[in-house]
Amino acid sequence: MKRKKVGALCIAIVIILSILGGCSSGNSEPSGANNTNGGGGKSAGNEKVTLRFSWWGGEDRHAATLAAIEAYKQIAPNVTIEAEYQGFDGYEQKIKTQLSGGTSADIMQLDLPWLQELTGKGDFFVDLKDQSEFDTSGFDQNFLSNFGLYNGKLAAVPTGVNAYCMIINKTLADQLGISTETQWDWESIYEAGKKLHAEDSSKYLLLADHAALRQDIITMLKQRTGNQWVNEDFTVGFSKEDAVSSFEWLQKAMEAGVYQPIGESDLFFGKIDQNPKWINQEIPMAPSMSSTLLSLKNVLPEDVEIVTGLPVIAKDAKDTGVLVRPAQLFAISNKSQHQEEAAKFLNWFMNDPEAAAILGDVRSVPPVKSSQEAAVAAGKIDAAITNAVELGLKNAGIVDNSVANNSEVQKVLEDIIQKVSYGKSTPEQAADELISSLTSKLEEVKGRQ
Repeated sequence: MKRKKVGALCIAIVIILSILGGCSSGNSEPSGANNTNGGGGKSAGNEKVTLRFSWWGGEDRHAATLAAIEAYKQIAPNVTIEAEYQGFDGYEQKIKTQLSGGTSADIMQLDLPWLQELTGKGDFFVDLKDQSEFDTSGFDQNFLSNFGLYNGKLAAVPTGVNAYCMIINKTLADQLGISTETQWDWESIYEAGKKLHAEDSSKYLLLADHAALRQDIITMLKQRTGNQWVNEDFTVGFSKEDAVSSFEWLQKAMEAGVYQPIGESDLFFGKIDQNPKWINQEIPMAPSMSSTLLSLKNVLPEDVEIVTGLPVIAKDAKDTGVLVRPAQLFAISNKSQHQEEAAKFLNWFMNDPEAAAILGDVRSVPPVKSSQEAAVAAGKIDAAITNAVELGLKNAGIVDNSVANNSEVQKVLEDIIQKVSYGKSTPEQAADELISSLTSKLEEVKGRQ
């Protein structure tokens, strides 16, 4: 699948303007520990149908999704929705194991980096273009093409519009004398983090697990080169010098206490809202996707103010590197015995105003115009999330190609970032290993196409 460099910018401007202007087999046993029954209204023949719906998230997402499932009972009382939900950690492996074994849920939430790999390994998903019960007309068609279309097949649809941003505990930042109006560059954020930690060794400026560190390094590489960090022809998109410079910055940031040590932060990988340093207000800022904001906000006292800003942008950036992408994706298993009913439920979940008013922004800003308007009217769009998406769209960088979104390719970078963060590899060694390992992995992925 080809991705255009500026494809997401025009989409998202349409999406945000509408917000501002409007302001598996059904017979398989569920494998998740948390299951609930939901159901929906009449379908053809009143056939009793059971659908499994799998997703990850925080408590706010779980609660809203369960409430939507409950509401669907009034629409299709013959349909039971069995909910399978958990945190992010372990979810990817569970989904891949279920797909390869033919035991996946009928409807599943997926992350963008998995799609290129999964669609290359097998025909796991229903083509939603062929599902008459699912209406795609409310989505921006470029958004669907850029992020859901693989080999001519609409394998998945975006759950929301997500922007990488700086999520800031303004109440704490104000107390610490840290400006929330600053547009950070790599040196200014280093100096601010170094100063904060030197003054109080219990505090760090930035909350980040290894996934956030990976995104920061990718952003840095894009800003240095003005190009993709890996190219669509399966080659490396940066030089050794670019990699050394990026790892040198990471090394000194870790040593100065700009970030919490990775050995501590990665205990909460995929669930950064549970990090005690954030909960106890010892870290004021989190570079993260806008879809994580509610989880981060809801663990803090009600009187704490959360705001958002752009992520770090280098002073001499050739590209902003600001990432705008789907929050997640929804797909229907082609092993589902009730594909039509699954499409009906997903259509209601994505397109119906009642569903939108229940779900709000638990998966960031809704991607369907009418759903955005309904969520805004219901007061269910957090202003900080709106701001993050709006800023992201106005400053959007290169749209990642499908190769860059491959989870195996991203893991190569993650592994080397961890070595640098733990002090087990010098920037020079890390750059050599990254280019060598990445070249090998890209050749392997290319060979499977």
